[in-house]
Amino acid sequence: MRLSDNLKRLAVSLSVSLAVTGSVAASETSYYNDKPWSVVLHAPDAEGERPYCAIRTSLWDARAISIETQIGAADVATKAIRIHKDNWKLPLNQTTSVAFSTDAVGTKVTMKAISGEELYYSFPQESFDEASMVLSTLLLHVIAARRPPPLMVRFGGNEPMWAVPALDVFQSYQLNEAFSRCDVDLRGLQANSTDGNADTSPFGGASSTANSFGRSSGAGPLQPPSSWEFYTREMDWGRTCFVQTHRGIAMVGFMGSPGKDLVGFVSSVFSGETRATWHVDDKPAYVSDGSESDHFTWHEFGQLPIELLDQVAQGTELAITSAKGERVAVSLTGAADVLSKFKACFGKH
Repeated sequence: MRLSDNLKRLAVSLSVSLAVTGSVAASETSYYNDKPWSVVLHAPDAEGERPYCAIRTSLWDARAISIETQIGAADVATKAIRIHKDNWKLPLNQTTSVAFSTDAVGTKVTMKAISGEELYYSFPQESFDEASMVLSTLLLHVIAARRPPPLMVRFGGNEPMWAVPALDVFQSYQLNEAFSRCDVDLRGLQANSTDGNADTSPFGGASSTANSFGRSSGAGPLQPPSSWEFYTREMDWGRTCFVQTHRGIAMVGFMGSPGKDLVGFVSSVFSGETRATWHVDDKPAYVSDGSESDHFTWHEFGQLPIELLDQVAQGTELAITSAKGERVAVSLTGAADVLSKFKACFGKH
C-alpha cells in the first residue's frame, strides 16, 4: 500500500470539533488536506442548519474560499460559494460583485455579506442565469481531473486579488476521490436527519385511490429534477448556444452557433486525440473524433448529426465511450425541455 493511501485513510478518520462564524458549534471531518485545496464534511450542531461537503482552500490561515455542496429536497445537490477573511468588517446583508476567472474564462456574481467576515453566493436551483452557468463550469474545471487551471478571485473596493494555484493531475484525482466519499457520507447524514420524523408514511391519504400503476388517480406524474442546463455566450465567432449536464467531475454537452455544425463536448474524461461513440439507450451509435479544445478546457467532438439531439431528448441515458475504454454516462431525465431551447437557439439564422 502506498504511503499516500495510508495518509488518505488517516485523514478520513480524523474528526475535529471547532467553532465557526457566529459561534455555532460544528464538527468537521477531513477527507483530504493538501495545498491548495482540502475536502471536509461540515456537520453543524445547531438545529435547522444543514451539513455540507466543502472543497476549501488550505493556503492561508486567516482566509478561505469554500465551494460547498448540500443535499436539498428530493435528494438534489445544491451548491454555494463562501468566502471568509478574518478581520473583515462587512456590512451585514449588503451585496457586492465578485469576479471569478481562470486563464480561459471568467464571470461576475453578486455575493451577500452573511456576517462581518463572510461573503456567500448560492447557485439558483431552478432558473439559471448565464453568470451562474459560467461560474459552475469554471469551478468544475478548477477541480477537474484533466489539466486544472488556477483560480483568480477579484473583489471591489481595495481588497487585493486572491490567486489559488492549479492542482496537479495526481492531486486532482485525490481531491475528487475524497469528495466522492464525502458526498456519500453527506447523503447518509442527511438521510439520518430526516429518518427521525415519525409522521412519514409510504402511503398517501385514505381518500387517494391508487391505480394499477401505483399512482393516485387524478394526480400527474412527478417530474424529477433535471441537471441539464442551457445558456448562450458571445464568442469570437458569434453567439453560441450551450446545453450541458454533469456526472461527478465530468461534464457532457453540446454547443453550436446558428448556421454552423453541431459539436459535442466532454470534460474530465478523455486525454489527447480520441475517437468515441455517442450512444443513447438502444439507438444507433455515432462515432466521432475528438480533441482538446483551443478555447475551453474540454474535448470537442464533431461529425455529430442533429438526429442525436432527438435521441437525447427522448432517451434515458447517453453514454460516450472512447476506443481506449474511457467512458462516461449521463442521465437524460429532464433533458427534453432544455434541448428544445438549445435547438431553437442553434437553428436561428
